[in-house]
Amino acid sequence: MICSARPPQRAPPNPGPQVDPERTLPPGATLADRLSCLNANPAARYNEPGPDGGVPGIFLQFTKEAGLSYDVSILAVSSATLTGYTTGTSSQYFTAIASSKWDRVVLQDQSFEPLPSSITVNGQSVATRGNFPKFETGVNQIVGGLDAADQTAGKPPAAVTLYETQPLASYGYVSSDPNKPIYGSSTSPPGGLNAPYVGVADPLGAMAGDLHNAYEQAASDEMAANPSGSRIGVALAGDAWITAINSGIAMRNPYLTAEPAGQVDLWDSDPLEACCTTPVGYHESAYGAYLSALVLFDEITGIDPRSLAAEFDAGNFESASMALGISPQIAEDLAAAAAQTVGAGGRFRNLLLGAAIAGLGLWRLRRSRPGGGTLCRRPG
Repeated sequence: MICSARPPQRAPPNPGPQVDPERTLPPGATLADRLSCLNANPAARYNEPGPDGGVPGIFLQFTKEAGLSYDVSILAVSSATLTGYTTGTSSQYFTAIASSKWDRVVLQDQSFEPLPSSITVNGQSVATRGNFPKFETGVNQIVGGLDAADQTAGKPPAAVTLYETQPLASYGYVSSDPNKPIYGSSTSPPGGLNAPYVGVADPLGAMAGDLHNAYEQAASDEMAANPSGSRIGVALAGDAWITAINSGIAMRNPYLTAEPAGQVDLWDSDPLEACCTTPVGYHESAYGAYLSALVLFDEITGIDPRSLAAEFDAGNFESASMALGISPQIAEDLAAAAAQTVGAGGRFRNLLLGAAIAGLGLWRLRRSRPGGGTLCRRPG
């Protein structure tokens, strides 16, 4: 459990010198050869340096610019689900999570876990790898643990935000670009478990809509079952990605050989940085992480992200946008997409429809109190 701008990276089974495959190319004459090398040695030799999933750190910078006093702590175990933190392989962390230290907890599950188990595509039933009951169980168990800890400590229930992740381009499109392959364990024929939305007229909007419904349903069900417990909000980051795409700020299909001029890629675009088994079009790029952080900032603080003037100032070298290489105009456009999405409750009917680390894990914020612990704080 650390205060960090990036989730902890996957540790090798036998710790030793590690190589960043994007900076030091693996052996092989072609990209396919290098990816094969990474797949054969996914953790024993190579770091997983990306993609840019530093949403908590970006959020923290926004709070500083807004004159707020937050500390941010992140716990993100690679490939862990929410139930993994309660009854699964990462359950050793549950005591730290279900603590009275926190005033607000942000929960994020695997990107496909909240999906319905199957969807209908062109009249056919297609499996998705989704497991909504398991996702909801994870939410209920973690919120229940938080509520019990707060009750024991005699403090009000922590506020909880469910972080709706981005849709996965690899779930909705195929790639014919050899420089942007879908490979490894993520390879799937159209309609397979890793490409269930291929063939849908608007695959990203459809997946974002399913994620939207799942996160809203889990929040509603938990509050209905425990009316005196934590209040649960939903940060509709995945919806904001669709807003940005439909507004022409961001590209829709990251696998196109010729990328649309003037549009940013919200997904990671370097297959060597994605590393090992995860394809381009799965995790966030710097732009995607920035947009998701804007939505979380709006949802958690109630402050319109369009007011973050420091982010849109080309002369401000301390801004998150400057650190990430995002131009002031794009930063301002992404802030507008975030604010419009949150203000409309996520869904933009006049557009199409309003999601890691594919994010994994959860991150948390805590207000410091006299005599309390020393992880991270939110404004008092």
